[in-house]
Amino acid sequence: MRRLRKLYLLLSSVLLLAGCRISKYNHLTCDKVVTNEQDFVSIIKPGAALKYKASIDVLKNHLTGLLLVKQTDSLTKHIVFVTELGMKMFDFEAKTNEINAVYVFDPLNKPKLIESLKRNFNNMLLLNAYGNNASKCNKDIYAIKTEKHKWFYTVSVQNKEVVLQETFYKRKRESRIDYIYNAGTKTYTDIKCKQYGLIKFYFELNAITQTND
Repeated sequence: MRRLRKLYLLLSSVLLLAGCRISKYNHLTCDKVVTNEQDFVSIIKPGAALKYKASIDVLKNHLTGLLLVKQTDSLTKHIVFVTELGMKMFDFEAKTNEINAVYVFDPLNKPKLIESLKRNFNNMLLLNAYGNNASKCNKDIYAIKTEKHKWFYTVSVQNKEVVLQETFYKRKRESRIDYIYNAGTKTYTDIKCKQYGLIKFYFELNAITQTND
């Protein structure tokens, strides 16, 4: 009985903390807007190839290598992860606010894993951030909400870059993403993402170069 009480208290505390995390966004003064790249700086630029040194922790796997991100035409972006040994792990195609798997290395080719990767890259690279009905709150926070999901972007007032993104499913936090932006090169140099829940992810991206074709 004592163990059951301790377990109940622990679960209650976890649920309370999960609810409190979203509470900081519940009492903001907001105006309705439609998000665009003037509201906060995009990560992927037309004609530019981004290269990140990437570290990905998923389940019990630790993967390191290169993440290559490029807009291949006006509608299509490719996200490719290659290990340090040159083995391609996955290739995602992002088009019109949807991400599809072009290739996934067989041991990673599991539906829930692929969906988590797609969702996190959608969030990390701000692929789903623009052209949405949103709320601009307290001058530096943008909120996009659907029936079950919520995205909160904290934006630097000075340079208009995203410094923090938090996502929620209902009242439960799904992920936290931290950004470091270089105002001189106008690029995001570091992106760190932690996904919570049953399938836990940790992504760390460190920019290497940015080249223009």
